[in-house]
Amino acid sequence: MLARPILFVRRSVARKLTLTLVGFVAVTTLLAGLFLTRALERFAVETLEARLASTGRLLHDGARGLLLRRAPPGEVRAWVVRTARPTETRVTLIEPTGRVLGDSEVGVDDLGRVENHAGRSEVREALAGRVGRDLRTSATLQAPLLYVALPVHDAGRVVGVLRLALPLSMVTASREAVHRVMLASGLVALVAALAIGLFVARRVTRPVVEMQEIARRMSAGDFAARAPVRSPDEIGTLGRALNAMVGRLREEIRDLQQEQAKATAILDGMVEGVLAVDGRDAILLMNERARAMFGLDAARLEGRPFLEVIRHAGLHELLRAVRGAGGAGVSRHELRLAGPTDRRLQVNAVPLRLAGAEPGVVMVLHDVTELRRLEQVRTEFVANVSHELRTPLTAIHGYLETLLGGALEERDDARRFLEIVFRHTERLGRLLDDLTDLSNIELGRVTLRLEPVRLDEVVDSVLAIIAPKAEAGRVALASQLPSGLPPVSADRDRLAQILINLVDNAVKYTPEGGRVTVSARPAADGRVEVAVADTGVGIPPTDLPRITERFYRVDKARSRELGGTGLGLAIVKHLVLAHAGELAIESTPGRGTTVHVTLPAGVPQ
Repeated sequence: MLARPILFVRRSVARKLTLTLVGFVAVTTLLAGLFLTRALERFAVETLEARLASTGRLLHDGARGLLLRRAPPGEVRAWVVRTARPTETRVTLIEPTGRVLGDSEVGVDDLGRVENHAGRSEVREALAGRVGRDLRTSATLQAPLLYVALPVHDAGRVVGVLRLALPLSMVTASREAVHRVMLASGLVALVAALAIGLFVARRVTRPVVEMQEIARRMSAGDFAARAPVRSPDEIGTLGRALNAMVGRLREEIRDLQQEQAKATAILDGMVEGVLAVDGRDAILLMNERARAMFGLDAARLEGRPFLEVIRHAGLHELLRAVRGAGGAGVSRHELRLAGPTDRRLQVNAVPLRLAGAEPGVVMVLHDVTELRRLEQVRTEFVANVSHELRTPLTAIHGYLETLLGGALEERDDARRFLEIVFRHTERLGRLLDDLTDLSNIELGRVTLRLEPVRLDEVVDSVLAIIAPKAEAGRVALASQLPSGLPPVSADRDRLAQILINLVDNAVKYTPEGGRVTVSARPAADGRVEVAVADTGVGIPPTDLPRITERFYRVDKARSRELGGTGLGLAIVKHLVLAHAGELAIESTPGRGTTVHVTLPAGVPQ
């Protein structure tokens, strides 16, 4: 039952201050009332006592005369009644022995039943020569009375006691009046205290409430808010301190945001992927490169479980291994990332120390797919060059050794051997020339003299060069160039080299009775497309992506038998790219191959 009111009060400083002030006034009023009640009661009793003593002194002589004359009871009765009426007191005349001679409240006939008063405390004090007083309930009247007893002196001795009494109802009546006045005053004081408390509490707590609202806005990110500093007191000082704190906090947050923006920009600009997880395997950070590596969208990933976002057993094993190793050094692993295109990732992982938590892990991911491919290409290139050089050199060495061993004396055999050696040296020359051309083209050392070139002239010259080889292999050569075909912007000699390589390859891999056709047509964007189509053996789909690599052959035995170096298409690709053109190859095994070369059109002179 008390929980809600207590909670209601505790939620407001103004209520606390108001209730504190009201409670203080209530307690003060209560204590003051108790003190004043006791003081007033004591004052009232003392006043009544003084009044009775004064009255008694006025009656002293009359009482002494009655005592000395030993007046009869009727005369004493008449005197005490007469003296009691004006003062509204009870008057009693007592002998030194304690016997009551007369009482204003007791008739003459009833005096015999009144007990001896010698043992009463006020009577004893009076018989001792002092003014006695007592406050008790009268045995005769059965009412509380205040008794004051005075000694009656004669010639220095006590000849009797004159006692006066007043009922305490007079004191009680005055006390009740005082209580009513004090109660009314207390209520007025409480109401005034409540009003003052509310006023003061509002004046005091209004800045606090404003600061509370300012603090709430600050916690919501509104650092432009300012606390009031109108007063020079403690609240004003608190407001100034709060404003200074907010200013410093805003600067710190701005600095942190700038640092975070810098770090984010650096991380997103990195070629490497960066991934950080905490001790509970929740993602702390993932840059754009890492998202791209794992094919993730731009959705917020921070805070999500690592296993839920990246499902790769190797990474999870690495994560556990790094955390279990206790943070000794950098762990390096190379992993395969399966997908539409296989990737090779080199992962460097180090522990991430976080305050009061299990260590996390930071992983830097390097995509080494292209590096591994280039290493493989380099290895294959070295192997192919070695093989291409070793084959003719071995033949040359063998035939020369034979000649030196005595075959020179046999003219027919010697000539045949020398012709073979000559053909192999020609093959070596072609290989070295092709390697030199390819290297110069890749390094940009070939200067193209671009000019408008008519395709029909170049195609006719190329077909004339290849015609003897085509006739020997019984392959038909044809050109299909439409009239009005615009010239192309090209280096005439390099364009001829491109077409010679393409037509030569087409004739080489086309069986007897086949056909090789060179055609051209205008293409989009002001370009011209040249196509070399054959009806040869074709290229399997698995070999098409690598057909332009140096020394790559679909049928290695047939290529070497036909005298190819394996560099023709590689040279063609680089020359086409050097002309700002495009190269595309279409092929169907058993039905032939078509090579499309798209070149920029030239302005005719």
